[in-house]
Amino acid sequence: MPPRQHNFQVAAGLALERVGAQSADQLEWLGARRDADSWALGVLDDLLTVELTDGTVRTSGGEVVGGWWQILTLHYLGVSDRPQDQPPGVTFADLAGARAYGPVYHQRVIERVCRTIGRDRDSLLMGGESLGAKVAPVGDLGLDFRVYPRVGVRLIWYAGDEEFGPSASLLLPENIESFFCLEDVVVLSERLISRVSGGSF
Repeated sequence: MPPRQHNFQVAAGLALERVGAQSADQLEWLGARRDADSWALGVLDDLLTVELTDGTVRTSGGEVVGGWWQILTLHYLGVSDRPQDQPPGVTFADLAGARAYGPVYHQRVIERVCRTIGRDRDSLLMGGESLGAKVAPVGDLGLDFRVYPRVGVRLIWYAGDEEFGPSASLLLPENIESFFCLEDVVVLSERLISRVSGGSF
């Protein structure tokens, strides 16, 4: 599983070393742009700033992001190759090695969205559009999120009925593990749902 809270500093330090070894061309290919001693990167609805001196990641408003978003952002900027762009088309369960995390993923991501903001279509639509999501013609509501410049995710939601509550699925690019390890994919999905539900970075 992802690092515990007290290990964030160590994990961030290791990730920052990989970012520091990147060429400017690679960071620009990932969607970042240089700004003095930092790099700016579009993440969902905001432009985050990554400070190269210590790995601190801040929102456009100057707030330091939480540990999970810091690690995810540094890991993204540490990608050293150039994976082909792929649209969201597979679920977490389709990924190799995902079986062990399946129940945790379903509880933290799918069940969470259905019992919170996904209880009704209008709330989910409003939450998605507040993060820059585009409506997709799938399910009873489809939302396409650009989480990182080269990583898109699609949330598909189905309304419930008198017998069953709403259901949902989250589609990922087939090559998502070219950007994030499996544990990071769990965190990225969970943090996305948290943001859609009104949580902060």
